[in-house]
Amino acid sequence: MARSISVEWDKSGIAGLETGKLKAAVLRALRKAGVTALRDMRSEAKKRIGELKRLSSKYVNRALTIRRASGSEIEKLEWALVVSGKPVPLIAYPHQVKKRPKMGKRRQGPRDQGGVVVEVNRGKRTLIRGAFVARMSSGHEGIFKRVGRERLPIKELLGSRPIDALLHSGQADGVAKRGGASFSATFERLLPLEIAKGKK
Repeated sequence: MARSISVEWDKSGIAGLETGKLKAAVLRALRKAGVTALRDMRSEAKKRIGELKRLSSKYVNRALTIRRASGSEIEKLEWALVVSGKPVPLIAYPHQVKKRPKMGKRRQGPRDQGGVVVEVNRGKRTLIRGAFVARMSSGHEGIFKRVGRERLPIKELLGSRPIDALLHSGQADGVAKRGGASFSATFERLLPLEIAKGKK
């Protein structure tokens, strides 16, 4: 599941400029404003995800893609930041292996198991009992856990996705709000310059 956060703008203010000699200048200003808005939205999304999740920036960057507007019909132009819902390996988060303590002859209980301590949400460290870090023959490293009592099979554990941070109340709206403000300010600044270019 992916989610798109779009730049919304009031088209009524330029309704009279959609045709005629000024259209090319309007389109150029809109496209440049859209690119700036997308860049600012991506920056805002990264900041908000980073405030909640301890996820490696590599995975955050992969989850955020920008969709530029296409075509020449001003009414249909749309810019969007697409946030992927693809699962993220748990090993992408800060983690530390906790070894099983030596108990001597005393029988070990569930609390005596080793595991992996992971910090997914900022400030909250969680021990996953029985988990371990391993590298596969392919070179892939991950945090795994046995499915049953036997040595095999094992399954790789997954962590929270970048999109989960933006699903919290107000987070996606904050990203969209920054994009809208950036778009409006950039368009208002660039439109007179683009019109002046067309007069030369």
